[in-house]
Amino acid sequence: MTGKTREKIYENEHDAVNDFIERKQAMGRSRRTLNAYSRTLKSFFHEEFPDLAPEDVEVRHIEDYVGKLAARDLSQNTKRRYLESLSSFYGWAMKRPRFENITGNPAAVVLEEIPQKYRQRPDCATWENAKKIVHNVADPRNKAITVILAKTGCRIREALEIEQDDLMLDDGFIRLRERKGGSQTVVPVDEEVKHAIKRYRLVRPDNDSEYLFLSVRGNRVNTTQVQRAVRDAAVEAGVMNEGETRFHRKFTPHTFRTVFTTLMRNQGMKDHILQHIRGDANNRTMDVYTRVDRNDARQEYLECIKSLDL
Repeated sequence: MTGKTREKIYENEHDAVNDFIERKQAMGRSRRTLNAYSRTLKSFFHEEFPDLAPEDVEVRHIEDYVGKLAARDLSQNTKRRYLESLSSFYGWAMKRPRFENITGNPAAVVLEEIPQKYRQRPDCATWENAKKIVHNVADPRNKAITVILAKTGCRIREALEIEQDDLMLDDGFIRLRERKGGSQTVVPVDEEVKHAIKRYRLVRPDNDSEYLFLSVRGNRVNTTQVQRAVRDAAVEAGVMNEGETRFHRKFTPHTFRTVFTTLMRNQGMKDHILQHIRGDANNRTMDVYTRVDRNDARQEYLECIKSLDL
């Protein structure tokens, strides 16, 4: 398969919901965010409460919905994400006079009563463990991906979205185009990242896909393949046990993000530069006033990043 694959944005029988999705799309929200909105709203109005119009939803209906989510044994934070999509819709509709019948946000009322749970930093999230894992990844493609994760702190989906023309290796940068919240960031990289990517490109399947990372069949790599590679390398390196389920003992692709953040903070990187490189969605407003020059970011990055000893 070549070219980009797109997940479906579900249509809804309610005009207000479709208008909400269309407006958010026009404002540049990421495909992933739009899909999260559309899946939740379709589930709520089509599957759980097909006889309810948006203006008829009450707090009790939202509470019933949370009860159904709880029966599926979903985590606290997952339940919050569902309610956040519903709350976003109602918050948006309340501010539009054309939806005068929607006068409240029942989802926000319930959302306030579900505290967000913050996980502690995994015990295994150290730079030394990251190095061991990268060294135990033999496949050039997976090694290049893990090197990028370790040395940029990006999310796994962001790494797998990298396209061929996102590589600015001669200048020492990579563009991450699918960051949380729909933004793009040009992030600095060092010689180890460049070398890992160049080594992988020697064995990359020869097709016209714009994506950098491909499977042996020429398809786009999925997150499960990388998760499995990191898990196997972590077990082989003695960083975690086979079948480990305890969060603080597991090393996953996302753990590289924690490792990178901790390393950069310990090395004294300025907060606004670290937030820029990490692609923190909640700091986009601040970045309007605190412009990050990519060359300044690269200079500070090279002073702070450590070697993986590849």
